[in-house]
Amino acid sequence: MRQLRADRLALFVAAATVAFMAVPTSAAAQSSTTRGLSLALYLQGASLEVEGGDPGSGGGAGLRVGYGFNRIVTGFIRFDGSKTDIEDATVEGQWTLGHAEIGARFHFANSLRRWVPWLEAAAGARAVSVSDAVVDGEQETADVTFSGGAFSLGGGLDVYLSQNWALDVGLAWTSGEFNEIEVGALSVSGLDIDARSFRFNVGVAWWP
Repeated sequence: MRQLRADRLALFVAAATVAFMAVPTSAAAQSSTTRGLSLALYLQGASLEVEGGDPGSGGGAGLRVGYGFNRIVTGFIRFDGSKTDIEDATVEGQWTLGHAEIGARFHFANSLRRWVPWLEAAAGARAVSVSDAVVDGEQETADVTFSGGAFSLGGGLDVYLSQNWALDVGLAWTSGEFNEIEVGALSVSGLDIDARSFRFNVGVAWWP
C-alpha cells in the first residue's frame, strides 16, 4: 500500500513538473514574424503638390512584396496608384498618381509582441497621367504624362492578428522631380519640376 502511494505521489510530482515547465513555453509562444516572404495589399489616401500649385488629394490602392532577411531588415518592391483632384492646374483633367519603388524596411521587432513599429526608405519612379486633358483651354486628344525619379521616407506600425497576419498602417513622404512630359507620341525631357507626394496606407500583410 505504501509503495502504491509512493508511486502515485511520484507520478503527481512528475505531472506537476511537466505542467510547470510548459507554462513558460506557452507564454513565450511567438506572436509575430518579420522573416521570409511577405505580401501586402492596402488602401491609400494620397496627396500631390506640384511646384507652384495647390496640393490635391484622392484615394487608391497598392501592393507590396517583401522578403525579411532577418527579424529587422526587409527588402521590398511596391506599386500603388491613386486618383487625385488637382484644382487650378496648368493641365486640367483626371489626374492619376502612381509610384513604383524598391526599398528597405527596418522593424523594431520582438517576436513576443503583437505590435511591431517600423521605418523605411525607398527609391524609384513616380508618374502622373492626366486623361481628358485641357491645356490653355484646348482639349488634348491624348493623355498627358509627367514622370521622374523619387525618394521616399516612411514609418508605421504592424499590429498582428496572428503570427502570420497583420494590420499594416503606414505613412510615406516622397520628394523628387518630374523630368519628362509626354503627350501621345511627343515627349519633352530635361525638365526640372519639383513635386511632393504624401501617402497614408491601411491594409493587411501576410507571411505565407
